[in-house]
Amino acid sequence: MKLMLKMACGALIAAAASAPALNQASAADLAAPEVIDVTKSPIDVSFGVKLATEYNLRSVSQTKGHPAVQGYAEISFYDWAYAGVWASNVDFGGTDPSAEVDYYAGLRHTWDGLTLDGGFLYIDYVGEKSGLHELDFWKVYGSVKYAFNENLTIGANLYWTSDFIGYSKIDGTHSSLFGKYTLPPINGIPSDIGFYVSGEVGKQWVSKNFAPDYVFWNAGVGVTYKAMTVDLRYTDSDLSRRECNLFIGQRSSCGSRYMASISFDTSLSKIK
Repeated sequence: MKLMLKMACGALIAAAASAPALNQASAADLAAPEVIDVTKSPIDVSFGVKLATEYNLRSVSQTKGHPAVQGYAEISFYDWAYAGVWASNVDFGGTDPSAEVDYYAGLRHTWDGLTLDGGFLYIDYVGEKSGLHELDFWKVYGSVKYAFNENLTIGANLYWTSDFIGYSKIDGTHSSLFGKYTLPPINGIPSDIGFYVSGEVGKQWVSKNFAPDYVFWNAGVGVTYKAMTVDLRYTDSDLSRRECNLFIGQRSSCGSRYMASISFDTSLSKIK
């Protein structure tokens, strides 16, 4: 029952990351659905769902290369404060959780082309085996993005915790640079169909040699149509197979790979 409630809440769509993550502000997540001109409400709710060939987090598979269903819901207030939940199925052995549910809240605002974002994230692994060390932990994060024009956006983010995968006094940090370029309209193609290219490069550090430090990167292309985005992406890292086994318990969960996803994102303010 706990798993069902969390997954329903996390996805609002029976779903199951940077970031944010939210989250997790990766290059693939920069694509935005069609914007519809409406009278702006001080409170809005956005939500979405994604089907991906795998859940890949900083070039490490969280599903042993198997497909993932993910979803999120977020409420925002006065274009400043926000809070949300994001969820995905996982499969990486160890404590053998069945899902990851992220709860987050923060402040985010845009001034012309500049967007600043900072907040708190709690990562809850659902369905872990009893009697084992629990992996749940928290992070604080910040990011900055700048849109030079309607086509080009670049940004950077930073995440930090002193409770890496539930181990007190183990610091974990990761940061990345990312960018996205939206192609101008192409003659003969409907205006509500868009194309983009995007990429990201970053690094993760963990204190006390608890886990290997490594560099990760990804690059991809995408097609958008109204609320739908189709993304094709390549990712890799400098983790060796031995380091990958130390980090997540499977030698095959790291290394170069191609991924595909289809997602649908919208908000109450964009629904006529």
